[in-house]
Amino acid sequence: MALFEKKETDAAAKQNTSAQIEETEAADTVETTLHFPEQWDIPAKERYVYQFHHSRLPKLKANQLSISGYKFTEVDGNIEVEAFIRSTVDRPVQIEAVDLILFDETGQPAARKHDDWDELGELPPFSCTPWRFIFTQEDRLSDAALTDKWQILFELKQKAEESLDLDPAWEERLTPEKKADFENLLTKLPKLGPKEINITGVELAFLENQSLEVIVLIRNGTEQEVQISQLPLTVEDATGEIVCQGQFTLPPLKVKPKGAKPWALVYPAELIGKPDADFSKWKISVKQDK
Repeated sequence: MALFEKKETDAAAKQNTSAQIEETEAADTVETTLHFPEQWDIPAKERYVYQFHHSRLPKLKANQLSISGYKFTEVDGNIEVEAFIRSTVDRPVQIEAVDLILFDETGQPAARKHDDWDELGELPPFSCTPWRFIFTQEDRLSDAALTDKWQILFELKQKAEESLDLDPAWEERLTPEKKADFENLLTKLPKLGPKEINITGVELAFLENQSLEVIVLIRNGTEQEVQISQLPLTVEDATGEIVCQGQFTLPPLKVKPKGAKPWALVYPAELIGKPDADFSKWKISVKQDK
C-alpha cells in the first residue's frame, strides 16, 4: 500500500514539475495587442479576420521585432503579401526601411526587396500591426509559383567592418536602394589588411558621347584618413586586354579610416582602345602601362 502511495506521490511531483516548466515558459513570453495603421479604414468584419489570425500567432519573447506572413495573392507576376509586424519592445519603435525576403516551400529565396517603412509610422509597444507588401516582377528571384508553404522574413545581413564614407554630393545622389546595395557589397568583399588601401570596380557603362563611366569603391583599411589626389587606373575586359587607361586628378579625395568611398570616373572616348570590349567580366587596377 505504501509503495502504491509512493508512486502516486512521484506522479504528482512530475505533474507539478511539468506545470512549473509551462508556467516559466509562459512567463518568458509577451502578449501583443492588435494595432491598425491610422490610414486604414477597416470594416468590422475585416477586423474580426485580423483578430482571428492574430490569435493564432506564436508567442514572442520580450524585445523582439518579428514579421509573420499569413496570406499572399499572385497577380500578373506580382506578389502581394499580407503580414503582421510584431514588436515586443517596451517603447515605440520607428523603422525607416528594411530588407525583406520571401521563401518558397523548399526554403529557397523567391523574391527580395528593400522596403521603405515611412508610411508605416511608429510601432506602439507590444503591438501587432497588419501591413501589405508588394513584390514586383523585378523583385522576384524565381518564376516558380508560390504554394501554401511559404515564409516572409527580415533579411539579416552581416555587418561590415567598413562603413560607407559618402561625399555630400553622393548623399543626395544615392537612392536608399542604391545605398543599401553598396552596404551589402561591403559585407561580401574580402577583408582588408590593416595597412591596405583597395580600389574595387562596381559598375561601368558607355555614355552617349562614347566615353566610359566607371563606378569604383575606394576602400581604406588603415586607422588613418587617407588623401588621394592622383589615381592611375587601367580597365581590362574579360579577355584580359586593356580597354582604357589614364591618370585621374582628384579633388583631392579623402577616405575615412575603415571607410569605403564610392566615386565615378570617366574615360574620354579618345582613351578607349577597345570599343567592342567584352565586359561580361572586367577589372580595374591601379596601374598604367608605359
